[in-house]
Amino acid sequence: MKYFGPIDFQGKEPYEMQLFGENIGDKIGQEVKTLIDTAYNDAQSLLRQHRDKLDAIAETLLQKEKINEQDFKKFFE
Repeated sequence: MKYFGPIDFQGKEPYEMQLFGENIGDKIGQEVKTLIDTAYNDAQSLLRQHRDKLDAIAETLLQKEKINEQDFKKFFE
């Protein structure tokens, strides 16, 4: 990941406009997309890795509608 450093899109005064290079908005957008895509892929991986626990929790919730913290933690022991 590239790092642009601190960026301030607002000037000190509300009417002041800060100008940046032509492609800075595109670069920032691409970095944000990369971060979101990475987070999405990480979340998908975690869900796949713990699918058995997710299914067990879902089944318990279908039966009981509610579970307390202790019951929830038992799935991860």
